[in-house]
Amino acid sequence: MKILNRLCIALFAVFSMASCSDDFFDVNASQNNATSATPPLSLPVAQKYTVDILSGDYNSYNTLGNLWSYVWAAGGDYSYFVDETQYLISSGFRPGSFNNAYLRSLNNYDAIEKNTEAKYANYRAIAKIMKAFHFQYLVDIYGDVPYFEAFQRAANTTPAYDEGQVIYADLIVQLTAAQDMIAASAADATVLTPGADDVMLQGNMTSWSKFANTLKLRILLRQSEIGVTDYSSVNNGIGFLTETVYCNPGYTNDTNKQNPLYAAFGKTVAGDPAPNFGATRATDYAALKLNQSNDGRKLRIFAKVGATGTTVVGIAQNDQFGPFSNTLSAVGPGILKSSSQSGIIMQKAESLLLQAEAVARGFIAGDAEGLYNAAVQASFDELGAGSAASYLANDKAYPAGGTLPQKIEAIIYQKWVALMGTNGIENWIEFRRTGYPDIPVAANASSAVAPVRLLYPSSEYATNPANVPAQTSSDAFTSLVFWDTNN
Repeated sequence: MKILNRLCIALFAVFSMASCSDDFFDVNASQNNATSATPPLSLPVAQKYTVDILSGDYNSYNTLGNLWSYVWAAGGDYSYFVDETQYLISSGFRPGSFNNAYLRSLNNYDAIEKNTEAKYANYRAIAKIMKAFHFQYLVDIYGDVPYFEAFQRAANTTPAYDEGQVIYADLIVQLTAAQDMIAASAADATVLTPGADDVMLQGNMTSWSKFANTLKLRILLRQSEIGVTDYSSVNNGIGFLTETVYCNPGYTNDTNKQNPLYAAFGKTVAGDPAPNFGATRATDYAALKLNQSNDGRKLRIFAKVGATGTTVVGIAQNDQFGPFSNTLSAVGPGILKSSSQSGIIMQKAESLLLQAEAVARGFIAGDAEGLYNAAVQASFDELGAGSAASYLANDKAYPAGGTLPQKIEAIIYQKWVALMGTNGIENWIEFRRTGYPDIPVAANASSAVAPVRLLYPSSEYATNPANVPAQTSSDAFTSLVFWDTNN
């Protein structure tokens, strides 16, 4: 609670500094970077924004990803998610996906990284890691983006766009540098270790180093289909995440202090249905897959219908004449736990599945089947679904004797289920990379093929026209991100 109150003070200071600028929402002339704030004050602000961007309200990455990985739909009595499920993509579609990443989290992390006081080395390392986290998603969603010339404020208000592949290569460099900083700081008593002001990992720098390694693994695997096989940067003895990375600045059942996912899809402070609760339902495809495999997580990911329901009931996207919401499965109690629940940055299950895939491909040493089984159990644990033993034995066993494509399909399917509701954007991205699972294209959409990217926001064409790449509406369906060979 104290952290959240400090956040409110810090956010007030940050936004007060920008309130007189007409260009407040311009990524190329950012004014909301509290340059005078210390890293201990800026860090929880940036981390809180990371949750908002990744898995917060209607406009979060999570919502878009759950729609485009065919997990969520609107009930037949709601005109909801129209632009998303009809693929009505333009430069005015979800501009916050681009702008908020730069204006909010990244600006704060960059200010921390630029602080040169020796005692803040651990804070700079965390900032480097989180900048890599956000920039990977920007590349995955948009392709080329401002990177090397970003955050120069008045010195350069029109930053160049850098190639996604070049950015990816530098993210590995930056993550390795962060790990080196953490290792050096461990032997220096003058370096401060974050505590409660690190609302993600509470200053556990060993976990931060493992998080960096896990992000490197995700970056490398994203390039698996274009021949990237050098995994030396993760084969360093540091290891990978063995815990879920949460973020909680002190969420509570007060106005503007609830967990943002719960506030948007669960209940209001007064206990009434949240704005998006009534509309958001399971798709028929998600229901089919979860019911067919007798998945013990199904009624944790989605709510049962009625007091005695035992299956997930879904609807096709864009089915305006389909069943009403009260006959369909809502977002479930394993996703919407309470107003004070922590935001999820990366699940333990995802870390284990990344490792399982890397082992299956021969890029790192380990037991792919053991990692796969541990990942599924971690997902069951996260959702409060009990033991996964029967499910793994009878329905979704790892195909140890199968082909590599069969192994990858099994691993990505489990990632799709584990991240339903909490990190939908990762599922949409992984579907583009691998083609798994074989999710359908939304019926009655404006395109016969699913989107492969977002378009740059109109603000970029207004303020940085010499550098932003030219695009047409068709690019959302045809212009592939550099690692995408699957469309």
